[in-house]
Amino acid sequence: MSQPIYRLVETTPPATEPLTLSEMKLFLRVDHGNDDTLVTGLISTARQLCENATGRSLITRSYSLYLDEWPRQSRMSPSSLFRTGWWDGMREGADIFLNSGFLTLPQPPLLSVTRINVYAADNSAAEFASSNYFVDTAGVPGRIVLTLGAAAPVPGRAANGIEIQFTAGYGAAATDVPALLRQGMRQMIAHLYEHRGDSPDQALLASGSAAIFQSYRVMNLS
Repeated sequence: MSQPIYRLVETTPPATEPLTLSEMKLFLRVDHGNDDTLVTGLISTARQLCENATGRSLITRSYSLYLDEWPRQSRMSPSSLFRTGWWDGMREGADIFLNSGFLTLPQPPLLSVTRINVYAADNSAAEFASSNYFVDTAGVPGRIVLTLGAAAPVPGRAANGIEIQFTAGYGAAATDVPALLRQGMRQMIAHLYEHRGDSPDQALLASGSAAIFQSYRVMNLS
């Protein structure tokens, strides 16, 4: 069978942005409300560009990661599914490392794994008990590690047979986000505010934000 496919769905969006309107207006030295809607939109744009560039979640939100199957399922017994590797071309996002016994989750930092569902052919879901795995949030990216003797269950549904529900992000408050990432966002917003004809990609480079974000980019190399 071909390389497993995964899909990431944001189930609960962030409740706030990493920068407030008032602090961004102070940075821009804007003392009127005529451009409040514009600046608010630029804050959201900068956050999304930062997350795309780094592969991280800034403000806490919930996700569901769907896998068609565990890696190399067609070639290995269920007890060995976590012991061989697959990759998505760039070693970014969901990944299982060779002989590791763990599954890394995308959009770190990982805060918690809420539930793992395995779907049968009739679309019914059975929970893969949390006693079968350990959730490692100490490093980036976070990972799910099978406990000794645990076997990864085989889904019966042909597509999206495994669902991993998890939360990720630096925290619920804007100030939980690293100061350097917030500064990179400020620089990009300032550039877009002053050069409204520029594209976000142009702003990333011209503002210096791309260099700031690069140091936070998540890469899974093996």
